[in-house]
Amino acid sequence: MHPEPEDQLAAALHRELLQLPPHRAPADLLPRVLAALSVAEHRAWWERSWFEWPRAIRQLSGVAAGLAVASLAGLTLLALNLEVLFGLVGSATEAWGVVGTFGNTLAVLGRAVPAAALLVGGALLAASYLSAIALGTVFFRYTLQRR
Repeated sequence: MHPEPEDQLAAALHRELLQLPPHRAPADLLPRVLAALSVAEHRAWWERSWFEWPRAIRQLSGVAAGLAVASLAGLTLLALNLEVLFGLVGSATEAWGVVGTFGNTLAVLGRAVPAAALLVGGALLAASYLSAIALGTVFFRYTLQRR
């Protein structure tokens, strides 16, 4: 059984790395790491992770986030209430009149345009969409192929 090319490459790389001499860390590495840790330790609480904030502030921010989510949900439900929407736009009869006019316009256009033209247009639209996906896939695979 022949090993895969990736396995051969990994084995060759491993052999080469074992032949390298050990590399020592720079002398100033430890002081730089300790200085970075000291700076991170002395940051203000609001610059740290939320889990490191004081307990009271975490609880307060959790309550504030809950209130924000609840108010957004309430506003969404209020906006989805059709009576409120029709009250904002105008009376319900005016809104339904606009919708009815738009629907009648589409019906007249649908009768005026032959069915064959609609089918050809839809087929061209679908072919354009599918060819764009195919070309995108070809270009994506070409740029990421192994060289």
